[in-house]
Amino acid sequence: MVRHINPNDPGRTATAPYNFVPLPNKIFSVEEGIEVNGKKVQPWKMHDQFVPGTRSGWIDLKITTLTPLFIRGAAVQTDGEWDRRDTRLRPEPYVNNDGVPVIPGSSLRGMIRSLVEVLSFSKISPVTDERPFFRTVAKDRIGIAYRNRMIHSDQKPQGGYVRKRRNQWVIVPATEVLRVHRDKLNICGLNIPIIQNPSYYPNWNGQQKPCWFRRDSLKRWMVEDFSLEHQAGWEEGVLVLTGSAPNKKHEFVFVGEIAAKPVEIPEGIWRRFHDEDQLTQWQEKAFIKDKPSPGCRKAKGHLRDGEPVFFLADDLTKSEENPDGLLFFGRAQMFRFPYDQSPWDLIPEKLKNAGLDMAEALFGLVTQGWAEQDCAIKGRLFFEDSAAIGEDFDWFENIMVPHILASPKVTCFQHYLTQDGTKNSTELTTYLVGDHTTIRGTKNYWHRWNDVQGLAVVKEEVNKHDDLLKDLLKKETKEITDSQHTVIRPVKENVVFFGRVRFENLSDIELGAFLAALDLPEGLAHKLGMGKPLGLGSVRIDPKLFLVDREIRYESWGNNGVNIQDAHVFLDAFEKQIIEHARNSLETIDTSKSGLWQIGRLQALFYLLGWNTKPPLSETDYMPLERFQNRPILPTPHLVCRKQEPSWPIDPPKKGAQQAVATKTKSLESPCADISVTKHTVIPKAFNPKKDILKGQHRNGFLMRKGEIWIAMFEGDDREAVILNTDAIPKDAIDNDIAEFYIMEQSKKIGIRVRFNKLAIKK
Repeated sequence: MVRHINPNDPGRTATAPYNFVPLPNKIFSVEEGIEVNGKKVQPWKMHDQFVPGTRSGWIDLKITTLTPLFIRGAAVQTDGEWDRRDTRLRPEPYVNNDGVPVIPGSSLRGMIRSLVEVLSFSKISPVTDERPFFRTVAKDRIGIAYRNRMIHSDQKPQGGYVRKRRNQWVIVPATEVLRVHRDKLNICGLNIPIIQNPSYYPNWNGQQKPCWFRRDSLKRWMVEDFSLEHQAGWEEGVLVLTGSAPNKKHEFVFVGEIAAKPVEIPEGIWRRFHDEDQLTQWQEKAFIKDKPSPGCRKAKGHLRDGEPVFFLADDLTKSEENPDGLLFFGRAQMFRFPYDQSPWDLIPEKLKNAGLDMAEALFGLVTQGWAEQDCAIKGRLFFEDSAAIGEDFDWFENIMVPHILASPKVTCFQHYLTQDGTKNSTELTTYLVGDHTTIRGTKNYWHRWNDVQGLAVVKEEVNKHDDLLKDLLKKETKEITDSQHTVIRPVKENVVFFGRVRFENLSDIELGAFLAALDLPEGLAHKLGMGKPLGLGSVRIDPKLFLVDREIRYESWGNNGVNIQDAHVFLDAFEKQIIEHARNSLETIDTSKSGLWQIGRLQALFYLLGWNTKPPLSETDYMPLERFQNRPILPTPHLVCRKQEPSWPIDPPKKGAQQAVATKTKSLESPCADISVTKHTVIPKAFNPKKDILKGQHRNGFLMRKGEIWIAMFEGDDREAVILNTDAIPKDAIDNDIAEFYIMEQSKKIGIRVRFNKLAIKK
């Protein structure tokens, strides 16, 4: 198993309100059954009977809030009308018909299942099988990977128009894409900033509107004269405005369309474009639902019929599901592209394919790929809602605006993947093929409450809180200007809830696993509900076990067979089984500790759940944005808590070996080829070389094969030049042929781009 190595430099050490419990070496599989009364049984297949030797009954739960708790309520009807406000604009907590706060059974179920998965060495779930997106022009290997992907098979992204043909979305290629300087657009009143401004959004007075232009007489791909009004004798196109970027000076004009060659968009790629991982906040603000016409989009950020896009396609990726070989597409020429692998791909195969585990057997399972009769398992745990109790009806805090709550971003690979923290930022592992890494494990949030600061840490900054609250509570939601914050009304701390969980046909170790997840060791607490990164949702659960003896119940008129049972007998049975499994699977064991604390990976869980021993807020806080630039590494829970790290087996993560670029890729639904880059170590002498490579030169250089594409190399410069017209290279050309090239572009930022003219000397 790949083991995370902590950073040894404080400047390379990240902080976050979450951390991870490492993956197990081996899953504790129950697929063959669980031993009950000396024989293996599969009670998850025996719902029609009470299985002898198993346990049925219920557990009463007393749940006390240690911090304010917020679980958002469902939309309700008032006078026959549904509340149509965005979810984030509804501050009401989850309550019953009497207005009493309630913890829904589904929330408890999800929290407890996650703990059972860790404690019982079950498979981690859910883990997305969607590949994260990336876009970077940095000089590191990730930037190189991105640039090689965007110049796929020596082909830049093309322009085109999204069209709906019956039930199929396609891209109709534009005849060509021209560049127009922003100065010329600003003369037309479009007010595009020349200096980078992340808050700039294109003006719909020009965005995607017809335009008229005249070309530059020499640079035919550049616009010389531009107008948004019809000009006699000028060519017509469509203006395409993209976002702000450093040193950006030009926008785009799409000219014509090739209607006879539409590129089919597979359903999977269309869906991925609209994923929240791909749709940035900028896209959602720049392409709102009602622009350029009312109701033209399904939702903010979504595409509409006729929208201009850039796309990449390759004949090598053609398949039955992807007949035109579309790789991906986006609104900008440098659009976000999927990595090679998903988080699911970075779970070791032996863990993914370990068969039925205890969490699945207890909570149920719906899957594909099994035999038809085994494709679903019904759970044997039944969670009821837990309602607040007591006579004090002052249950709620005032409505407030918390700090922005963002979704988890697995693209932050320096946190979500195992890393060698002793390496620098250019040697980190990521989702590229060939990297020796895994996902970090099960994510949990730290307890982050401070009795002195209280809700002051949760609320948005004082100087803007009240204005935000007033804005977000407007009755007319169209008038609300803020698009990121939410409003909440949490339940106060020290509110007591009472609930119940019923169970049927549990073996002793299954009941022990369930109780271990409910009845945490002294000083630990659960995390529940919304706002966990900010410090909300810490609760203490006190369970009380009741067993039902079915034989006594049905043989007697006066005895219901119910008895209060000491939970320790089941906890001990589970603990013994799991410690034995941990030893057999070579988990790191610390014999100086007792019980489940012996197991190194479970120590990480207990430190994360520590209420009495929670780290200082400063050590579990989100980092400011500028700190992410150096990609600091998230340490283990042991290091955060200043505890001795277990002596894990040494298997450090490392980036993939450097290989030549491979451009032959599979469909988008399969991992892409390794795109690592190697430099040529031997460069032949050129014919009468010039010292400096400059734009506009006619220059002799060398043709070189790189995988299945041609590149150009020039003496005195080890950069690999992109050839923009590889189709002009003679078929009999070979490596090291000297050729004449015209230097189209040359800079440190974009590298060298050339046009092949002719073979100068045939070796």
